[in-house]
Amino acid sequence: MKLKDNIMRLMLGIWIYLSQPLFKTTTVLNPFEFSRTYDIQFLEYCFAKECETEQQRMYLERCWRRSCEIL
Repeated sequence: MKLKDNIMRLMLGIWIYLSQPLFKTTTVLNPFEFSRTYDIQFLEYCFAKECETEQQRMYLERCWRRSCEIL
């Protein structure tokens, strides 16, 4: 990775950390713990998104098969 990319990733991480809602039970003040928690949440989000995409793909395939049967 380039130096510019590393700096941008660092700045994004700092921005996400500093933009946490204050006075909520989900706020993590320790930056290292926040990083770990954020990584876990991001992986869960990506996994859910991947499952959603797969479901949409399967739906489109079923629709395609049905349209081919009609023709």
